[in-house]
Amino acid sequence: MSGRPVSRWLFGKLPSQGDFVSRGIDHAFRDQLDAWLSVQMETAQSAFDDFNDRYMAAPACNFVDRDPEGLWSGGALCASVDRVGRQFPIILAAPARDAEEATAVSGACLAALHEAFEHGWEASDLHEAELVPAELPWAPDSPAWALLGEEGPAHVEADRYPTGIVAAMLEMAG
Repeated sequence: MSGRPVSRWLFGKLPSQGDFVSRGIDHAFRDQLDAWLSVQMETAQSAFDDFNDRYMAAPACNFVDRDPEGLWSGGALCASVDRVGRQFPIILAAPARDAEEATAVSGACLAALHEAFEHGWEASDLHEAELVPAELPWAPDSPAWALLGEEGPAHVEADRYPTGIVAAMLEMAG
């Protein structure tokens, strides 16, 4: 994907809002994220007869990214729904100086997403929330996505935008 933002951004669905939300990204990047995540959702739906149950129980996915220009970011992807129950993930990310900081930012993004779900935040609340770096049981040194357990990564995808990431989340929910 090209055009990755250099500031905090989010895209997807939140339970407090009626449709897709995005902040901090341009139309082209939003369209790329939408296409990628739509394919991931379709793949997961076709892989699991009990998709709905697994989706709502799916663990979040942390990620660390470095774009082709060498800029780092960290973030998290969670299963979510909009106000009327339509399913689509939400992703929140923010820039970082290096892989170590990107990992801490990833933890902060996940904590902010949990707060948003718990308190019914709207997209602007989530986008503007303070991100408090959080330690994770994971120390990547290159772009990767991880489903984390208490002891560390239970599943890792070493790709910038992995194929099958939502299906992997649902596999762990089973």
